[in-house]
Amino acid sequence: MTEIVRNPDHSDGAPTIAGTGIRVRNVASAYEHSGYSPDEIVEFYPPLSLSDVHSALAYYSVYKQEL
Repeated sequence: MTEIVRNPDHSDGAPTIAGTGIRVRNVASAYEHSGYSPDEIVEFYPPLSLSDVHSALAYYSVYKQEL
């Protein structure tokens, strides 16, 4: 299971995908605003698995008002 973490010393405390430093917001933006599919996002961010992308998008859908 993918862990979404917040660390005030990294990314200004923005939620990131654990072990990657990639912000949930960046994944969500690639999906919602740029129109990339989850598979394309994995290609764009090689450290991510498809599961990571889906977890980030799920997190974003729940907490997007806070991001």
